[in-house]
Amino acid sequence: MGIFMRLIDYTEDKRLNDYSLFSATLALIFLALFLLLKKERSIHSSTKFPIAGIESPGYFGLVKAREKFISDAFHIVKSGYHKYRGKNFVVTTHNHDRVILTSGQVKELSSAPDDTVSFSHFIMETMMGPYTGLGRFSGTNYLAEVSRIKLTRKLGIIKEAVIEEARFALDTELPECTTDEWKSVEIFTTVLRTVARTSSRVFIGLPLCRNEDWLTVAMGFTGDLIITVNKLASTPKLIRPFYAWMFNSTKLISSHRRKAQTLLGPIIQRRFEEERLAEENGTIYEKPDDMLQWFIDRVEPRHKNTEDLSELQLLSGLASVHATSLSFTNALYDLAAHQECVQPIREEIEAVISENNGVIDRAALRKMRKTDSFFKESARGQLNVLTFGRKILKNVTLSDGTPLKQGTLVSAPVAMFSSDPDLLEDPETFDGFRWYKESLEAESRAAHNSGWTTTSAHYLTFGHGKHACPGRFFVTEEMKILLTFIILQYDIKYPEGQSRPANIQRGASLVPDPTQKLLFKKLPGPKKFSFL
Repeated sequence: MGIFMRLIDYTEDKRLNDYSLFSATLALIFLALFLLLKKERSIHSSTKFPIAGIESPGYFGLVKAREKFISDAFHIVKSGYHKYRGKNFVVTTHNHDRVILTSGQVKELSSAPDDTVSFSHFIMETMMGPYTGLGRFSGTNYLAEVSRIKLTRKLGIIKEAVIEEARFALDTELPECTTDEWKSVEIFTTVLRTVARTSSRVFIGLPLCRNEDWLTVAMGFTGDLIITVNKLASTPKLIRPFYAWMFNSTKLISSHRRKAQTLLGPIIQRRFEEERLAEENGTIYEKPDDMLQWFIDRVEPRHKNTEDLSELQLLSGLASVHATSLSFTNALYDLAAHQECVQPIREEIEAVISENNGVIDRAALRKMRKTDSFFKESARGQLNVLTFGRKILKNVTLSDGTPLKQGTLVSAPVAMFSSDPDLLEDPETFDGFRWYKESLEAESRAAHNSGWTTTSAHYLTFGHGKHACPGRFFVTEEMKILLTFIILQYDIKYPEGQSRPANIQRGASLVPDPTQKLLFKKLPGPKKFSFL
């Protein structure tokens, strides 16, 4: 939980390295110069789009709006969405400004060429690539290609490993529960460690996936990266290089990189050696079936070293472990709040597995349609205010006549799309089986698929278009397996007098409260399936 609390509330950490009076004075001079140069000027004035959240004119009005975005992004975007309905506007943050897109523009840009509209360049800019080192693989698509080509295609093969590790992780992380007494569980910590274990089983395999040092790295890298990005983002660009050098701002993430290399280095070198010996002896090298090996087989020669391959493992965790943990925690909070959904989901899971001879496989997971619907409804507009981030690399004019200049950052207001009655019927009501009922209606008229992994220009939990999350099929199956283990063995509820906590706003992110506890109690009777 400590990692996640730092991620949410990094501004509470005011401790800086020792510095001299001269250095502090120099920093103030740079800051004053920056303010002088930027006074009365909006960095997005050239777009001609209105800026949401501005309460007073001039540069200091922008400064106030940027500060407000950290704690109130949802209402700023909501206000702009309704005020400029169907049109573009800008939101401003410490680090960058973004032009907010309409759903029609999202659909158009989702298939734009990468040399014109870039997802990777957006990530590099917003995640401080030059300082955090995330630009090491710029120009490559290793993570997306391995996730799409290998991870998704291997889901049937790795399913047994996921089930085994999910069982081990939950047995390890959940406290002993009985049928007579409710046990309090720090749910986010439990989920984070469980997801880190289960994902790592697929990413690096046994035995390292159960190593506490590796779990610390896998969980800590993302949290400390976000802390670093936020601190750098709140520093004016003019003095950012000086700040990064003076306070060694990337030391936390650098320590995770070094630890990852220490842990993974011997494994990588052993695989290199085994493959070399097999080639020399004319034998077949039986490669491990995990993401580490898939990266070894995919990367260019210049990246086939312990440093780069270790970094790719950290990036895999960045893209999956925390996002999956947030989604699953969010879903458990919703499930505990909507007890009317628990038994129908439990009965569906039992029926599907029973009809499949007590076995969980991909076909069985796909038949868990009420479960799928619940996860999709839980994710609807609750985890991000903005998504579909892109950077415009060349001047482009959209089909509706909207000009987007080179260098512009764009995003979609996913939380607004998810709550717009013009796009979704009765959006203010949580309906766990909304998408299940829609899928039944769609079947009757041979319409589109409404499953959780299906994206659209206004349902953007997993993005949309050619850069939609390539690991979404693994994530959804992993979460269904974890929920199967929980719901077939436990009842869950909130402590007496407590209810579903509102998600915490932190800039463009909405995250479930990591301090909330849930009560678990063992279901009576014997286990219904042998895999439990």
